[in-house]
Amino acid sequence: MISVSTVRRSARRLLQGLLLPAFSLTLVAALWAAVLFQVQLECGASRDEAVAHSQALARVLSEHINHVLRQSEHATHLFKLKYEETGGGHTLAMFASRGGLLNSVLPVRLELQMAVLDKNGVVTERANGFPGADRVAQKLFQDLARSRADTALFSIAAAVPGSAKWQVQVARRLNNRAGQFDGAIVILIDPDLFVDDYDRLNVQDNGALILMSSADGLSVGRLGERLFASRQLTFRPQRARGASSAELVPQVPLDGVERIYSYSDMPRYALAAVVGVETRVAMARFERQRAQYLSIAAIVSLLIAIITGVLVHQNARLRASTRAARRAQATLRAAADGSLDGVLILKAWPAGAAVIDDFIFEDINERGAALLGRTRAQLIGQKAFSKLPRYRKTGFFVRYVQVFQSGIPLEEEVELNVDGDAPRWIHHQIVPLQDGVAVTSRDITARKHAEIEIHNNRSFLQSLIEHLPLLVYVKSMREKSYGAMMVWNKAAESLTGYSADEVIGHVDTQVFPPDFALANREDDQAMLANPLVRDVPDQPLVRQDGSRRTMHSVSVPLCDEHGKTEFILCIAEDVTERRKQEQSLHASEAHLTAVTNASPLGLVRTDMSGNCSYVNKRFEAITGLTREQCLGHGWLTVFESDESSYMPAVFEHQRRHQEPYSRITRCRRTDGKLIWASTKIAAIRLNGRIEGFIGTLDDITTLRDAELALRESEARLRTIADTLPTMVAYIDAGQVYRFHNRAYDREFGREGAAVLGMTVVDTVGEQRYRVLAPFIARTLAGETVRFEEHDETGGAERTLEVTYIPQTGDDGASVIGFHVMRHDVTTQKSEKRRLLQLAQIDPLTGLANRAGFMLKLDSAMRQCEQGQLLMALMYLDIDHFKPVNDTFGHHVGDALLKAFSARLAQTLRASDTIARLGGDEFTIILDNLGRAEDATVLAAKIVQAMQKPFELDGATVSVSASIGLAYFSSGATDPDTLIKEADTLLYQAKQGGRNTYRAAA
Repeated sequence: MISVSTVRRSARRLLQGLLLPAFSLTLVAALWAAVLFQVQLECGASRDEAVAHSQALARVLSEHINHVLRQSEHATHLFKLKYEETGGGHTLAMFASRGGLLNSVLPVRLELQMAVLDKNGVVTERANGFPGADRVAQKLFQDLARSRADTALFSIAAAVPGSAKWQVQVARRLNNRAGQFDGAIVILIDPDLFVDDYDRLNVQDNGALILMSSADGLSVGRLGERLFASRQLTFRPQRARGASSAELVPQVPLDGVERIYSYSDMPRYALAAVVGVETRVAMARFERQRAQYLSIAAIVSLLIAIITGVLVHQNARLRASTRAARRAQATLRAAADGSLDGVLILKAWPAGAAVIDDFIFEDINERGAALLGRTRAQLIGQKAFSKLPRYRKTGFFVRYVQVFQSGIPLEEEVELNVDGDAPRWIHHQIVPLQDGVAVTSRDITARKHAEIEIHNNRSFLQSLIEHLPLLVYVKSMREKSYGAMMVWNKAAESLTGYSADEVIGHVDTQVFPPDFALANREDDQAMLANPLVRDVPDQPLVRQDGSRRTMHSVSVPLCDEHGKTEFILCIAEDVTERRKQEQSLHASEAHLTAVTNASPLGLVRTDMSGNCSYVNKRFEAITGLTREQCLGHGWLTVFESDESSYMPAVFEHQRRHQEPYSRITRCRRTDGKLIWASTKIAAIRLNGRIEGFIGTLDDITTLRDAELALRESEARLRTIADTLPTMVAYIDAGQVYRFHNRAYDREFGREGAAVLGMTVVDTVGEQRYRVLAPFIARTLAGETVRFEEHDETGGAERTLEVTYIPQTGDDGASVIGFHVMRHDVTTQKSEKRRLLQLAQIDPLTGLANRAGFMLKLDSAMRQCEQGQLLMALMYLDIDHFKPVNDTFGHHVGDALLKAFSARLAQTLRASDTIARLGGDEFTIILDNLGRAEDATVLAAKIVQAMQKPFELDGATVSVSASIGLAYFSSGATDPDTLIKEADTLLYQAKQGGRNTYRAAA
């Protein structure tokens, strides 16, 4: 009979085996549900996007049609004005010719059919193949005859009776000079013009462009490259769930291509523009995304299946590993109980907490309990550091926590000092476990004490050898390690260039070259044969880098108890420098004699009483005395009598002072010639005691004559510089003033500053120096610099034209200073600014002219781009200004311009810039705008303000303003492009009927 425990165990295994596959199937099902839902959402969004694209194209088409129809209406108005102005003299041929008025509103190349009808409806003129008066709707003509309104009438009419071909008719009433009906002008527009040759719409190859009449159902369109016309084409809104309200569906399919349609109404002309894009093209991106979603879902499903299989396999292996671990745990328990080391299994407490307070003895062998002075039974299940609080101070607790938290094992030897116990050395290893740590410990106190004693002795000897200033090495003479280097101190490293790592433990012949002084096998064999101390006073040594040194070495044999040499101890001293000093001393004596004879100065050496014992050749050449004549006090005869009397006092002065005595003296050569000499006397002091005196004599007669000539030249240059109005100065490389003329005195005298010897920063102050420093740096680099300096000292603003000219040294390359020329150009700059300002002002209105406007516009655009600000440009002119000029005369026209300018200034902000470009054209720069709507509000305000009549010299004049408004924030737009954009918008405002404004998007 099967037991209950066996059934439970089997059920548990079955549940463990099925849980992971069931979870994976659920995850795959959820994944596919999410993917299908996302595909459905993407499909709806893509179709809405296609409808919005169709509607945008329909708006573009309707705006194009609206523009052509408005321009056609404007063309009839232009013809009416010219017709009535000339009493019918302006013909249709003149109007429609190239360069005529029609070309200003509609391109002549459109070749629209036009005709002029008299008051009876008879065609008097026609253009571009106008078919005949019967093509003009009778009702349309009658409406024109009855209506006195100056508006154009639009109608839809069939091009050929009974066919689907139709045209748009635009007609306007014409009056005679008496204001009576005199006929009409009619323009016929073929709707094919809008759908056949309009290249701004990209609807792909199978797209549809349709123009429909909402009044009588006529339509014309293009399907791909095929044109059609219909009287029965109708559309209905798409009623599918979730469809856009702007989507249309044809009642009858137009062809075999599936499309997505949308529309844009033109209520003024009873027309509607319909655009259809091919569904295949519009939904192509969705199809690609759907394929990607499905591919990704399939790949993820496959990965889930693979991962599930791997996890099921790993789970089986884990169960097998668990059973093996249990068997290993039993084996480990037996090994721990028989081990020579103490073994502790500690569990962190509290379990799972971020901060560990203690560890619990989960298991411990008898040897581990003995190390802690307890039995195993007393420790199992107890908190380790609560049970043994003395051990918390040892640092073991911190180490256990670190190993447990970091997961990094730790092995070390530590000295254990516990209150009441003798110090012990413990070798222990700490290994992290999942819920605690495992610790193995061994008492190594005896071994550690022996190691420490040996280490201390070795350290003492090693320190002694290492810090000796003498080379020390020990070489083995034993058979098994013959020639091996055992000791090699720091002095040996320094003297030979070989490091201890290269030498110690290696045989000398393998480390050193054959001719190396410390690796001579013949000397070693002699030492083995006759173990005596060997002293070599001068032993040459070639270092590792090839340089040569001289050593004094002593080799001592170290023998065993049988008198056999086991080691050779060598102690050596580097005597290279000592040998060099001895040689240098002998050479210095010879050199000194040669140097004194080659000196350009006359040299004399005397004893304490001034008796000469030596003079060089130069002294003989300067004075004309021979060496024999100079001995004793004979050398003093060269000085003039009043000069030589000073010498005893000079000697006495030198006995009390350290610095040499210096004096310019007059000397008389033996040939009677008087010379000037620079004489210096210095005491010879050895260990603080004066042994005699050294004197030098330098003939400066030629130099003194040159200095006198130089002073005269400097005086002349000083006089010239002081008479110049320009400030002239010289500044050395340290930026210290070394020369300046009187103009500089006047400049700095206002503050009583003494300039000579002062630095630039001391004279001008830190603030002005920061401005001048870059120019000074460029000049000291060898560049001649010219710039303008602005000075506001004393409350008066001045402009100085400054030139810095570098001064090079004798080598022609290094800059040793620079010359400064500063000239006050304040008056010239002020006059230049005044003339420039006059050149930028319109003399009639006092506003900025074109030049001033361009400067301000360029500056405003740069500031706007740098500060990420918004600005606007208005381009406006006065509507019907020319008739005012022609009717009232130019003086009234000028008065109107002034009054218009004044009203503009009153309407705008104080910070706005108004300019008159010429004639009746004005511009306004609006900078620092908070938002674009602020500019449109000002534009509307200007239009409204200009509608009020102007009272000018007894004449009342009514005009209006048309405005084009463009914006700028940042980008590649330049001033000319911004002006052209505003001008284009002004033209649109004119075409829109004047007395209004047009603003950019």
